Amino acid sequence: MIADYRRSRQRLSEVGDELAAIEETVGDERGTVSVTVGSGGALRRLWLSEQAYRTHRPEELGRLILRLSGTATERVAERTDAVLATVLPSGSDPAAFRAEVTSPPVTGVSVSGGPGRADNGSETSPAEPEQEESPEPRSWLRDVGAAERSR
Repeated sequence: MIADYRRSRQRLSEVGDELAAIEETVGDERGTVSVTVGSGGALRRLWLSEQAYRTHRPEELGRLILRLSGTATERVAERTDAVLATVLPSGSDPAAFRAEVTSPPVTGVSVSGGPGRADNGSETSPAEPEQEESPEPRSWLRDVGAAERSR
């Protein structure tokens, strides 16, 4: 029984290593853009040739990157399912198991403010002045206590 446990533990460790090493690279037909996606659909590499900026408008480039990332992610998922199938009980659905443990993919890209400036939503709007961050960690409990004391 102990030997079986050790073999199972070793196999699970190997599967974890195999899953972590999975990656797929997909490029466009012109050779101007390529993306590499790893385990769980994480974007590991984005390569843009200088020609990519001349060939595609910013919004087209964003859509192309998303399309290529989606294709690479699908290929990673297929390879992940194949690896998972080796350790899941027969009749199990690796895709269903994978869906329970992965996060949703990025669904959109927007570009604003001219060339080379991506809008990632991190800037504050003019209506909301930027708040100074205190070096002291925030605590909702301390904030409630301060509100109570000010009453």
